[in-house]
Amino acid sequence: MSYDLYVGRPQGDAVTQLRLLVTNPDQALRQYTRLAHGTYNRQTQQRTPPALNTFIADQLQRLRALNINPPPLPDLSALPPSAWFLQFTFTLAKPWLSKDDEPFYVAESVNPVRKDKVFKVPVMAASSWKGLLRWTAMHTRLVLRKDALSPEEFAHERYAQALLFGDEKGEEPGQTKDFAAYLDRLKPEARALYERSLRHHFQIAPDQPLPHFSGRLVFYPTFFDQIDVEVINPHSRKTRAGTHPIYLECVPAGATGTFSLLYVPFDLVTTPDKARRQAATDLVLVAESIRDMMLTYGFSAKRSSGFGLAQDQIEGEVHTQAGKKPLTRLSQLVQEVKGVAF
Repeated sequence: MSYDLYVGRPQGDAVTQLRLLVTNPDQALRQYTRLAHGTYNRQTQQRTPPALNTFIADQLQRLRALNINPPPLPDLSALPPSAWFLQFTFTLAKPWLSKDDEPFYVAESVNPVRKDKVFKVPVMAASSWKGLLRWTAMHTRLVLRKDALSPEEFAHERYAQALLFGDEKGEEPGQTKDFAAYLDRLKPEARALYERSLRHHFQIAPDQPLPHFSGRLVFYPTFFDQIDVEVINPHSRKTRAGTHPIYLECVPAGATGTFSLLYVPFDLVTTPDKARRQAATDLVLVAESIRDMMLTYGFSAKRSSGFGLAQDQIEGEVHTQAGKKPLTRLSQLVQEVKGVAF
């Protein structure tokens, strides 16, 4: 027996109502703003909470019951020595934007925020965190400092980031493109030194291609607890009047999420002393990049326009096999992780 949602058109929950708006184009945008933004009572001067946020709150309780959000603390004693787990809850200072791949959604003028496929909660994928954190580390520690770094220092920093995040995109046998080619152009004389370090680390012969490998960092998705709508209304240059409003679904400022990151030095299991020193160094590098990403560069679509920034105050901890240490501010994150015992 088959069932067609768009034929049956049940009342359903808020997400079901949202999906069915495409069947009523005349009222779709009006009903959409009520679901995603709520309604405003002029007499009481209060806004009714949007139905989607009530739905999200219920779904977050299910995620917590299933130990999906926030991710539970892994058993560090079962991992290689010097592994650490960093986790904190943050609050958005600016709205967070993204793009979902929902094929039918309200109207063409509505840009849906990315949601989890099952629970329909706004989510930032683990792969997005990895890409943005890697870009931030590359930009702040390589691009901005390329003139101050010697070829040896540039190659060493590039090598350290590769071990953290994995092999570079575009690293192919006999040629480089994309991310790898961009770093090659920044400091061409450092390419041979970087490649030599990787070959020595993985014991690869000079006539063999560089390997594809995973990094030491394991990222987790972040689920947000609110949804809202931003509106862009392009104006005609002749009439100076709005033409066709564009609705940008977003996670609003004030919403919260949990950032989680696991570090596993699987390639240093035979050298515990070196692993402890390297874990401390990598923790500081990662803390610097998290601080810059969340407070300066952003972690959202349209981040160059100021979207996707976090407030300074956070609440979390960094855990090692030797104990834990509290985390309270992004601006002080580097200082707070220094001196962590391993």
